[in-house]
Amino acid sequence: MSVNAWELDPEFKYKVASTPGGENIMRCFQCSTCTASCPIADIDSNYNPRKTIRMTLLGMKNKVLSSDEIWMCAICQMCTERCPQDVRISDVMGAIRQVAEKEAEKGNIDIKSVRPTFEKAFMHQIEKYGRSYEIGLTMEYYQKVHKGFVSAMMAMQKDYTKLGMRLFKKGKMPVTSVLPEKIKRTDEVKKIFKSIGD
Repeated sequence: MSVNAWELDPEFKYKVASTPGGENIMRCFQCSTCTASCPIADIDSNYNPRKTIRMTLLGMKNKVLSSDEIWMCAICQMCTERCPQDVRISDVMGAIRQVAEKEAEKGNIDIKSVRPTFEKAFMHQIEKYGRSYEIGLTMEYYQKVHKGFVSAMMAMQKDYTKLGMRLFKKGKMPVTSVLPEKIKRTDEVKKIFKSIGD
């Protein structure tokens, strides 16, 4: 984890702390309760929320924001429930992800994880239909990840046997419902999204 002093950004922790969800980051005293509680860390030994917070506090901005680890948090809140300092690690990870997305929009970093693409596609479906629409979500997500309709269709064909069939069997992607049923008063859902964006 060695890093040159010139690579450190002393303002990074303040940027995260001023982002919604990141307010308590500086309460962390590195007890590692978050990592010990984390089900993702049980599956992947490389995932270490304590280390991510430490790197953030040290100002290792580029290393943190370019890391795949910030996108691995399942937001299960186990760490938040057990943290003796009320750091709210799940919220802090969300704040770090927000900073990463803003930096990516400016062209300062490259996000390799597909999670933000999926989340945006999911939220777009909610805004549009007032509910989750799996076929629309799948199409939108694949087109963004694979940069175009044809390559998206090819990728979907390849993945269909693994994931698509399971979704179909559970009734999540019925062939009969090509268009989703809209919930009533979707205009109110759109107003919520507009107020968040403002």
